[in-house]
Amino acid sequence: MSVASVGMGALRTAFQVLFDAVKSAQEETTMFKHLLGHIKSTLDSLEPLIKDIENYNSKEGLEYFAIQMEEAANLVQKCGKVGVWRKYKYTNKLHQLDKSLRRVFDLLKVQGIKDARETLVSLRNIETALSGIEENLVMTSNHPEKAKCSSAVPEPPCITVGLDFPLKELKMKLLKDKKVSMLVLTAAGGCGKTTLAKMFCQDQEVKDTFKNNIFFVNVSKNPNLDLIVHELYQRKGSELPAFQNEFMAVKWLQIFLKESRHNPLLFVLDDVWSGSESLLDKFDQFKFSNYKILVTSRFAFPRFGSPYHLALLNDGDAMALFHYSASSEDKSSYTSEDLSRKIIKRCKGCPLAIALVGRALRGQPIEIWQKRVLEWCKGSSILDSDKDLLACLQSSLDALDKEKTIIKECFLDLGSFPEDQRIAAAILIDMWAELYGLDEEILTIANLHELTTRSLANLVVTRHEREADGYYTEHFVTQHDMLRELAIHRVSQDPIDQRERLVINICGDNLPKWLTEQKYQAFKARLLSISTGSINLYSKYLYMHTCMCARTMLVCTHRRSFILRLQ
Repeated sequence: MSVASVGMGALRTAFQVLFDAVKSAQEETTMFKHLLGHIKSTLDSLEPLIKDIENYNSKEGLEYFAIQMEEAANLVQKCGKVGVWRKYKYTNKLHQLDKSLRRVFDLLKVQGIKDARETLVSLRNIETALSGIEENLVMTSNHPEKAKCSSAVPEPPCITVGLDFPLKELKMKLLKDKKVSMLVLTAAGGCGKTTLAKMFCQDQEVKDTFKNNIFFVNVSKNPNLDLIVHELYQRKGSELPAFQNEFMAVKWLQIFLKESRHNPLLFVLDDVWSGSESLLDKFDQFKFSNYKILVTSRFAFPRFGSPYHLALLNDGDAMALFHYSASSEDKSSYTSEDLSRKIIKRCKGCPLAIALVGRALRGQPIEIWQKRVLEWCKGSSILDSDKDLLACLQSSLDALDKEKTIIKECFLDLGSFPEDQRIAAAILIDMWAELYGLDEEILTIANLHELTTRSLANLVVTRHEREADGYYTEHFVTQHDMLRELAIHRVSQDPIDQRERLVINICGDNLPKWLTEQKYQAFKARLLSISTGSINLYSKYLYMHTCMCARTMLVCTHRRSFILRLQ
């Protein structure tokens, strides 16, 4: 009969079996005598705590813990029978057993025995302290990279531009302002948030402030608190067994933070995605002096305070980054300043776009540079040739697919408006009432706030009071041109006659080839955008051939924009 089925004495019995097994093995074998002595010392410390826990009337959680004690006893008994050739394997297992028992002791000591139910719930989850012994050994031996700690601060790129002023502002907000414990650094994908965070950690003033007690953790879309907590303890030179559930990971994170409260501490949580608010809560639960958290994210997380919005590069910084990215090792470059300016203009101040385009053109003949600019002038998208840039930006849209489909549709609609212009919220209120039935203007403004929080647009409020007519006439929307290009690229993936949004850009007197061929009898687009240099015969031509097929038409030029609703 398993010792776990004995009843209230199960835990005490299991502990005694393990204690006797260690004592017997210590007397019978000399191979592991030193290690077994450490384990016995740990068990001596655990014994009074086990007695206290057994005094409670509830059986909850004790049975499983007893089973783990029994398995540990079986491991110790095997150690007395192994040959020399298996000494290394069992030495590692006994090391893991001793560490696991010490963690059990630390947890019980920190948590105390004041609340019986809370303690027993913890015991129900503590089985991982023993059951993960062999699994951890196998994982570490087969995958040595898993044992490395990634919470060490990575170095920023050897060349950074345009981040000196944002770095100074971050230091002012996070170091000087005692009221700020968490700061969210936000911007669209590819704008340099992670690079700035690395610069912040490597800044000498920051390192002096936190005495190098800085932890840099990449969170990503699917945060793994288990892995994060393990990385933190590895950085401190400690090992933890695998956790069966998040409850134990939270407990060990709490212990980590409590033990660190007397020292300056900086956490950088990099690349945090929407839906991770509970993770931020776990790190932000303690408020003590010199404890700071820097979060980098495409999402603003407004309930954690005012975020810091990272601006795009100005023309001078963009040119400097492009020259560095496009230059060969001998620092030579083929292109003229005029050609470089055309390329920079297309990259819209986005550091990732500039770096990727520069590297793609590095070492290429000048004709390749000219070809790339010519293709852009004819309507080709920068996202067609730079897949890494597309993947980076597209991931923000992918996050909207399941639960925020209406927000995604609104984002794609913004691509129909001219670049570098403010869009009046009143226009969007009318348009989205027609397209999506958003009859209440507050719903439109709420969607615009959602896009702003996700760094997909920017809602500008020039005056907070509403006009008497009920319209938000002082609200405007701007969109980064690279994100506008993403919206246009996304809608252009469907066949022309199947697109819900039809965006037509006319360069000079050249009409799109597909339109002049007249092979489409009708379009299903509900939103039509025509961009021309001026009102001319071509825009009239397009209007006559397409308006009868569009329920809502948006005509855009660099001089004016207006909406026609077709009854």
